[in-house]
Amino acid sequence: MNNQPIDHQAMDSRSDSIISQVLARHLGAQALSRSWWQRWIYPVLFLLTLTLSLATYLTLDSIQQSVDRYINDNQRALVGGDLILNSQQDWPSEVLAQVDTIADTQKVFDYQFSAMVVTDEQTLLARVKAVSPSYPLYGKVELASGLPLWQKLTSDDVVVAPEVLKSLNASIGDRITIGEGQFTISDVLTTEPDRPLTAFGFGGRVLMQQDALAATNLLGQRSRINYRIEMAGEPELMTQQRDALTQILTNYPDIELSDAESADTSISNISDNVLMFLKLLVIAVLLLSAVAMYGVITAFVTKQQSSNAIRLALGEPLASLKRSYYQLLVATAVIACVAAIVLSFGLLKVGQPYLIAILPPDVGLAINPISAIKTTVIALVLTLLIAQRGLSTLNTTKPATLLNQGVSSPAQNLKWYRRVPLLWYGLMLVGLYAFFAYEVGSWLLGAQLLIGLIGFVAIFWALARGWLWLLAKLAKRSGIGWMQRIAIHNLARKGNQSALFFVTLSLSVAVLTLITTLNHSINAQFINAYPEDAPNLFLLDIQSDQHDEINNLIGAPVSYYPVIRSRVITANDVPVQDIEPEDGFDEPTRVFNLSYADTVMDTEFIVDAIEGDQLYAPIDNQSEQTQDVVPLSILDTAATLLNVDMGDQVRFDIQGIEIVGQITSIRSRFEQGPSPYFYFLFEPAVLAAAPQIQFATAHVPADEIPEIQGKLVREFPAVTTIDGTAIAQQIQELVVQMSRLVYVFTLLALLTGVMVLISSLLSTSQDRMKESASFRLLGMQKRDLYMLNILELSVLGISAAVFAVIIANVGAWAAITQWFNLQFSVPWMSLGIGGAALIILLLAIAIIYVRLVIGRGIMARVRAMI
Repeated sequence: MNNQPIDHQAMDSRSDSIISQVLARHLGAQALSRSWWQRWIYPVLFLLTLTLSLATYLTLDSIQQSVDRYINDNQRALVGGDLILNSQQDWPSEVLAQVDTIADTQKVFDYQFSAMVVTDEQTLLARVKAVSPSYPLYGKVELASGLPLWQKLTSDDVVVAPEVLKSLNASIGDRITIGEGQFTISDVLTTEPDRPLTAFGFGGRVLMQQDALAATNLLGQRSRINYRIEMAGEPELMTQQRDALTQILTNYPDIELSDAESADTSISNISDNVLMFLKLLVIAVLLLSAVAMYGVITAFVTKQQSSNAIRLALGEPLASLKRSYYQLLVATAVIACVAAIVLSFGLLKVGQPYLIAILPPDVGLAINPISAIKTTVIALVLTLLIAQRGLSTLNTTKPATLLNQGVSSPAQNLKWYRRVPLLWYGLMLVGLYAFFAYEVGSWLLGAQLLIGLIGFVAIFWALARGWLWLLAKLAKRSGIGWMQRIAIHNLARKGNQSALFFVTLSLSVAVLTLITTLNHSINAQFINAYPEDAPNLFLLDIQSDQHDEINNLIGAPVSYYPVIRSRVITANDVPVQDIEPEDGFDEPTRVFNLSYADTVMDTEFIVDAIEGDQLYAPIDNQSEQTQDVVPLSILDTAATLLNVDMGDQVRFDIQGIEIVGQITSIRSRFEQGPSPYFYFLFEPAVLAAAPQIQFATAHVPADEIPEIQGKLVREFPAVTTIDGTAIAQQIQELVVQMSRLVYVFTLLALLTGVMVLISSLLSTSQDRMKESASFRLLGMQKRDLYMLNILELSVLGISAAVFAVIIANVGAWAAITQWFNLQFSVPWMSLGIGGAALIILLLAIAIIYVRLVIGRGIMARVRAMI
């Protein structure tokens, strides 16, 4: 047995080392936590940026989850059945024969149209819906009385929505007139399962029996009725019906067949688009908050430089040192998650009234557990990633830092550390792409969003770098004072994040300016500067023999426009179903309104024509045509939709009769507004005898419209009148409501951009304090330090805002004039108020920063330097 002496001194040394490491780890973690919370600016800034971004994301995701759940749970009720037939004309006998093969309890005939509802004193444009006795197949109709629907709905009784009762100033039991029929209001319709959600609509709902339609005498006269048949049953039965109807409908392309999964609910179209746009804004805010968090962490780690060196000198491993930071930051992130959930709960309660334009009225909003879990995961992942990058400076922190107060960067390690940011940025891009793809539900769209985001940031980043380079060049000129030269020099200080602040602030201001300018131009076009002679009274479903009486009743010039319903068969010999429009703004296979006229409307002009400025020109080579070809004038937007040009031919189907038009002129509009327009115009001799309806426009004093509406509907029950000023007001309310939502989230982005500025100030506070101490030794006064920081932030912030406003106005001009085809108008007052608010904010930040950060430690630093 080989006995070796025990080295008690080595054992004691190792024991002391372990004890010292444990003590250093424990005491170091306590000191770190105490320093973090005592220096309140760091946790406050960290919590504020993270909490705000998480709360808005959680709110929007919860709303989105609630809408999705509502649609999934009520999909069949929202569309009315398992199979839905939809048509703009009465049903062919073949379709009715096939539908009659299922029981009456499994189908509903649904007729919907707009009509005037009249009492002795009031008139109202309402949406009338007539249904057969099996309605509804899914869901439940609730009445104010609590009684079953078909106990209150008879051939003489109707039920109406609350807004109809209020607008007519009527009560239950009152008599109303619809068309030529009179009905009694028997109850109030509180819940209707398949009522579509639209951004705005005309009037409220009036529900009547199918058999009551005959009394109105409107069914045969109106071509704008929407005919629907809803069917429900076992999957096998519905599959048989779908196959049989699909075969029948090959002869009837105007009739649409859909199922519960593919039918358009309108809810998803509106809410999904708006919520997705807002969520993309919030994701941008999350990215900005990550930048601000990185600045806070970097600043705090720099502030703890001496403490970190002491902990390493006491023998604490680097991994343990980093672990204490991770634990502290993760704990702070958890606090931010809890605060975000509480704030999100408040946002849902306060914001629900402002979301009625994009949400179904009976959807319940609450914090979704899945959304809360997603938000927590995002917060932890974001914190860990940012902390990993922000703590990278600890890799080069050595105990020697206590002596030289600097960070050593060994040459042998420099090359390796240069690779880390590239790997880190690569992982961030991959993670961001996966996050985008998950949120939008498409890998391709996720890639497009990521590329678009990188592109926008790259443009503004290049602009920031170019501007800072130009400022540096200007600073070298003798004409600039020393104070301005120093301020510009500080903008280029290493780690100052000037370009980053420029990008975040300019992007936020650009989005705000774009929204403000769009809103202002739309209001100026439709509301504030409504043309004095623009039509404000619109009449639908007029017969040719009613013109004289209507003219006398209105007492003002009336313009009449014939309307012929038709579908396009081919365009330039291409079947319409094969046409892929370039812009996707319209559907080539839909029903179009044709008209005829001899002259161009006042709101239009000819951009191209065969003969001068003439709408029509003779067609050559008629003898070679198998079918007569007639001249056609087309609107430029329709030409783009159908991919046709001058001389091309378009084939139409007008209720079974084909007509071929050859384009002899192309028109464009001066502006979009309340004036009517038609995609296709023919010579009167071509379409005058075609089945048609007419609508008319007139301009009358706004306060006389209700009285004129009452006279018209009593004299002509089948004529529908629309108050143009009411529509304009409804559009304005919608625009204001949608703009308010976007404003809130964009202001959040602006606030986060300001947080980035504050975090950059914190991360460079040591260098700024050292420079300020040097300036004080050179004789600079405290007021000069204030002025220096004010100049620095003002130059950067104001220049970023100016560039953003210019770029946003150029974008707004392009969107308004080219897309909306409206007149561009600059909101000078709003821009002035926003600019003044931004300047005040920048001044406040500069003054507070100098007072709280520079001013408190400047004299101690000066004394240390003497």
